[in-house]
Amino acid sequence: MGPRSIVVAFRMPLSAIMRGPEGVYLARARPLCARGEALGARLVAWGATLIAMAWDLDGVEEAIDLASAVHTESLSAEDAWACGIAQGDLEALSLEGQRMHLAWGEALLVAASLARIARPGEVLIDGDVSAVRSGGLGLTGSRSASDGGQRVRGWQLDLARPWRIAPSGANERDTGPGDAFPEELASADVLELTEAAQVTTRPRDLAGLERQRRGAEGGPPSERCRASLGLAMALAMLSRPEDALMEALDALARAREDGDPKGLAACYALLAKLYAAVGKIDAAAELRGLAAGAADPSP
Repeated sequence: MGPRSIVVAFRMPLSAIMRGPEGVYLARARPLCARGEALGARLVAWGATLIAMAWDLDGVEEAIDLASAVHTESLSAEDAWACGIAQGDLEALSLEGQRMHLAWGEALLVAASLARIARPGEVLIDGDVSAVRSGGLGLTGSRSASDGGQRVRGWQLDLARPWRIAPSGANERDTGPGDAFPEELASADVLELTEAAQVTTRPRDLAGLERQRRGAEGGPPSERCRASLGLAMALAMLSRPEDALMEALDALARAREDGDPKGLAACYALLAKLYAAVGKIDAAAELRGLAAGAADPSP
């Protein structure tokens, strides 16, 4: 496998492709690729309706900048590119480089699936992208749909304000080889942190927690954070890790909006447990460090 990459997939709606005697796909694909290449991207996939470009992880800012402009490229909203973003390994089609930068990998699969379920002018980002995990991106909600029989979920990028925190590279908080993260947070530690953030953690009434979550929409960020985190805890206890992850990430976005250190610590702690449970050890270690820092912000 090659180096880990950020992949941005762009899909043009069929209605836009068929407009005019010859369609407009190439006329719009050429300048899009040119803008991507000017920002350091590699064209890794090309199809009848889809284009995918990739950056090394330190190009995440450029990738988000290109993707967040999709709604400005078309004169009509229904003709705008739909976009998906994912992070992961890519393997070059040709090891000798004869076929430019064409490549394949899980990151391309996920980004393309997200682009297929995204609406025109919408950017959906996989929850495993490090900038999403750290809470650095502005998110407005989530979308899930079936693509080829598989359930696909992604976060909607806030195109007006894509960054909540100024990016500082692909991992947001890079650590050197001498840096050490604290030991893995135990379940009791997660419960203690969520209780400190005044979060309900008992899964006895899942329907009630879901109603509380819906009722918090439009309310203050602190209330929305507690509702999402409480639901995430219940879903995790009921062995629904994917649903729990989506709610935990939403809670993290609200905690950052509110600036609540206890809420941040609880969100990071739960996310660390969720990522560790599915074998994403590096991500879990980073999140444990963030949880410890939020719980004890003293230098």
